[in-house]
Amino acid sequence: MSGWHFRLRQPPPLRVDLRGITPASLSALPAAQVQQLPVAHGNETLALAELFDMAPGEEGVLRFEGSLERFDRIGWQMDGGSIHVEGHAGHYAGGCMRGGELRIEGHAGLLAACEMAGGRIDVKGDVGDFAASTLPGSMDGMRGGTLVVHGNAGERFGDRMRRGTALVHGGAGAFLGSRMVAGTIGVGGRVGAHAGFGMRRGSIVLAEAGAALPEGIGTSLTFVANRAATPVFWALLARDLARHGGLFSDLPARRIERRLGDLSADGKGELILCL
Repeated sequence: MSGWHFRLRQPPPLRVDLRGITPASLSALPAAQVQQLPVAHGNETLALAELFDMAPGEEGVLRFEGSLERFDRIGWQMDGGSIHVEGHAGHYAGGCMRGGELRIEGHAGLLAACEMAGGRIDVKGDVGDFAASTLPGSMDGMRGGTLVVHGNAGERFGDRMRRGTALVHGGAGAFLGSRMVAGTIGVGGRVGAHAGFGMRRGSIVLAEAGAALPEGIGTSLTFVANRAATPVFWALLARDLARHGGLFSDLPARRIERRLGDLSADGKGELILCL
């Protein structure tokens, strides 16, 4: 599998759809054919070489240099190899990804890692609303793999999440883990109101020391305190999250408070507050 280095010539006037530009899809193509690959730009298509200066790169790696806020679906349905964005990314980054690695040095737009099923996405900045969630009209959100956000997340992070691990080192907006089915969400900073709204199963770990319960949970009738000891479960979960560093690194040594809910759904989910 060959690699490529793409250097953005100038920001495009309209949004560009980069679906289909993955390490696997470019691996067997000669340079002339890669340069002529069509990508959607508004209502028309452009050749890839009209947007980027291209050069051979590291084996199995697509490296994008420049700020790609107007480039959507970077790593869409990727199933192997690595994509490295040295700047910001647009909407749907890593959407429906099945394997490989996507690294974004800046921020990512809306719906990052939506319906992700495998691999790893690492975002150094913030992500917009509906990260690790569903595509509009779909029933299942993130269903595997690992998403790590080093900045903050918008609203509805992990909506309808079914499997996998999604971590935010900063804070998260309202409706964190709403309608969650399973999987693990960890947040290092403050979270907005209605965390865990309608969650059926799964774990939401709030790692900030001394943090209060999210707005609405303390008085909610659908989240109840749980006093049962769970040392083995917590030891395994905390050890898994600690390898991501930051506020998660000392979780194995901390006590927890658990709230079970949402009782208006199956009620088998949990909010874990680290003391």
